Amino acid sequence: MRGIGKSFGTTSVLESIDLTVPAGSKTVIVGSSGSGKTTLLRLLSGFDLPNAGTIRIGSQIVAGPGVAVPAHRRGIGHVAQDGALFPHLTVGQNVAFGLDRHERGDRTAVVAGLLELVSLDPSLASRRPDELSGGQQQRVALARALARKPAVMLLDEPFSALDTGLRAATRELVAAALSSAGITTLLVTHDREEALTFGDQVAVLRDGRLAQVGTPVTLYSAPTDLATARFLGDVVVFPAEASGGRVQCALGLVAQSSTLVGSCVALFRPEQLVVETAESGTTAAGCVARVLAIEFQGASQLLTLELAGAHPIDVPVASGATYRPGDQVVLRSLGDAVVFAAG
Repeated sequence: MRGIGKSFGTTSVLESIDLTVPAGSKTVIVGSSGSGKTTLLRLLSGFDLPNAGTIRIGSQIVAGPGVAVPAHRRGIGHVAQDGALFPHLTVGQNVAFGLDRHERGDRTAVVAGLLELVSLDPSLASRRPDELSGGQQQRVALARALARKPAVMLLDEPFSALDTGLRAATRELVAAALSSAGITTLLVTHDREEALTFGDQVAVLRDGRLAQVGTPVTLYSAPTDLATARFLGDVVVFPAEASGGRVQCALGLVAQSSTLVGSCVALFRPEQLVVETAESGTTAAGCVARVLAIEFQGASQLLTLELAGAHPIDVPVASGATYRPGDQVVLRSLGDAVVFAAG
């Protein structure tokens, strides 16, 4: 996609979208409701046309000035949020629906192979969709889409309706099947965990623009702005001051910066913060804080800490740690903070 823009009347929905999805890779477009995800998916599918820019699949331009390749000729597979299986057909008939009518060979064997590709037992071919679990239905929908041998697979929030445990398991199976088939994949979601675990590349869409594109590790550990950082995970933010290339906050020296001067903010992921008892002798490497509240969360507990000159912050610690409200502790950081200009 190059310079993609889309407006409805005077309302601009997408602006200057540039994105490349390498062949055989998995890219996730993640954004909140109203960010433009659905519109972008419709442009890729061919159900709508951009007002500006071009869309290219391989060497073929499928949308652009004077070009509008229809949806059914783009070589794109599509799996919707609800799977959209035909309820009156069996699983095998649903999958076979995606096969080329002129494809030769034993269609039963082809269907069985496609079901195995998405980790389903071929014996399920005789069942109706309503006899399967939600995760199984989504994998049948994927098998049907794979039957058309698409160049690109679009996944439109296909796991959002599943329970948490089933969602993770189904996501892993689908990712493995697509990688095995070598299909270039683009997943659209609003779920940050899904974005970080599924894709080789993640693109954050906000207010119709791509805020940042990169690997999941890069986006999580080195976000380019505070809004992206907050969207992709919990953050702890400290007021800071930059001077002489050094950034300092309540935790001490937390980063180096050759560009910032004056007031700024230092951002940490919660797992970068370590809480120790005040008697551990580490006050020189951190700051003293007071425990305001404790929330048990199973494998961990969340401490709400009060620091001088900063808003109360929440820091996770192991459940085995024994703290009580009112305890004095020492808070220190692991690794550098990500620093942004104030305001």
